[in-house]
Amino acid sequence: MSQKFYGPLAVINFLLLSSLFRSGALNDVSDSKQAEELFKRLFIQQRVKQLEAVKRIRTLAGEKRQNLMIATAAESIFKVLKSSRSIVESSGYVPGLTSFPESQETREALSNILENTALFGELLLHFPEISHAVLKDSHEWKVLYEWSVRFSNQTELLDRITTTLIDLVSQELNITDRKPDFINPYYKKPAKKYVPSNFSENQIKKVKKKQKLPRGPRLSSSNIKYDL
Repeated sequence: MSQKFYGPLAVINFLLLSSLFRSGALNDVSDSKQAEELFKRLFIQQRVKQLEAVKRIRTLAGEKRQNLMIATAAESIFKVLKSSRSIVESSGYVPGLTSFPESQETREALSNILENTALFGELLLHFPEISHAVLKDSHEWKVLYEWSVRFSNQTELLDRITTTLIDLVSQELNITDRKPDFINPYYKKPAKKYVPSNFSENQIKKVKKKQKLPRGPRLSSSNIKYDL
């Protein structure tokens, strides 16, 4: 296969293997508050890498390649989410209620949950047909991901951009009610608006014109800027 295909896959694998915690940057920080602040800064750096990975996947030619890419990533993502959930739940850490964990193992598990939840969220919004099919094929993954979305939202560790991402993911999955202006422009076959049969030709043209300029959340990673 071409190098163009392996490029994005290599980036995804790198992200899955390079948790911000595995860098060792937090290992020597014992103060809970200092560790939490450092955690947040490092998390943003990981998010920048994730957005670049999504951008690369979008350059792939052919839905078959994108399918394989996302399916491969999902296998690793949900394996990590499952094991990390077990560690966090047995640690006594309760998002939004307890302080930032002191245990290195719990910190790493927390990092893995937030990073992988955000990464699959990007894939879900930018490749909705493929990602929904992945979740449809595995009820266990669907339940696990909905848990991770709620968990991440409760941690109060997410930056503004990722908080917006999680909100959009929640609406996309109908975990929360969709806002009236919610539109995911990345669907390849957007739903057509209902047009009454008694509409005049001019009225039909107005409806079609509105469809070309949808209002609502802009999901393009090119519009997301992190200040590092």
